[in-house]
Amino acid sequence: MLRTAPSDFPSGEAGLEALDLTVELTRKRRSQLRLIVDRFVRNRAALVGLCVLILIALGAIFAPIIVHQTATYNPANDPNLAIALSGPIPGHPLGTDDLGRDELARLLFGGRVSLSVGILTMLLSICLGVGIGSLAGYYGGVLDNIMMRVTDAFLSVPLYLILFVLSTSFSDGSIKSVVVLIGLFEWPAVARIVRGEFLAYKEREFLLAARTLGAGDVRLMLRHILPNAAGPIIVAATLVISDAIIVESILSFFGFGVQPPTSSWGSMLSNSQSYITSDPLLLYLPGLAILITVLCFNLMGDGLRDALDPYMTQR
Repeated sequence: MLRTAPSDFPSGEAGLEALDLTVELTRKRRSQLRLIVDRFVRNRAALVGLCVLILIALGAIFAPIIVHQTATYNPANDPNLAIALSGPIPGHPLGTDDLGRDELARLLFGGRVSLSVGILTMLLSICLGVGIGSLAGYYGGVLDNIMMRVTDAFLSVPLYLILFVLSTSFSDGSIKSVVVLIGLFEWPAVARIVRGEFLAYKEREFLLAARTLGAGDVRLMLRHILPNAAGPIIVAATLVISDAIIVESILSFFGFGVQPPTSSWGSMLSNSQSYITSDPLLLYLPGLAILITVLCFNLMGDGLRDALDPYMTQR
């Protein structure tokens, strides 16, 4: 049997070049992620928005500890008429409402409701929007026309009017029902964004190469197109959260959202509007909470949009 001499093999230069190329590609991937993070950090407004949102989230998570809730006493729900409509006093730094409930506790627990509704609505909307948009953009044709006409129908519906009607018929005032109602009308914008990304990527060279190598439709959509469309989807997710918080606050303000005794920022606004002259702090605090939270999500979305833009991250 013939034995090939070591000199017949190519020298180790090709292997070293391949190794160097692998190391270089790994370094570029890491530097790309680092570049995205650096661009986001350099956006002072987005960074401030993220920090404020973290503080709000921590306050909502640790609300029972902050307001000294016990197994028998919840300052956000249990009335105490002896201290009703009192200004800032020891033990109640932001005062109390017309039933003597602690305003700070109601703000923190209301933040729980608003953030929960915003995040859960975002997850539902992203699931529906990505599913419908990806199928419509990838397959096109009749399926695309049908799905986009359904999307256009949802976009043409007067949002608040239909939510008011559906809330009286199908909502039981729980967070779950409010999330489902809002999420059913928040996905169309996400679907249109995802469809546009799939239309832009499905004829690219790397996708044609993957299809030539035998990749199926599901693999092409999940492993090749969807990761490249992650940037616009992430930005859309932050905007959906802020929009859902506003919609939930409006529903609660008119009595169609989360029902008492659960506190929400919208219901706090509704209950305190008659005290705008005698105790304006009751009205301003939940309004400022909504304003600051939504503004911070929008600032973070703008920062993520700039940081994830491929044309800007290449600079």
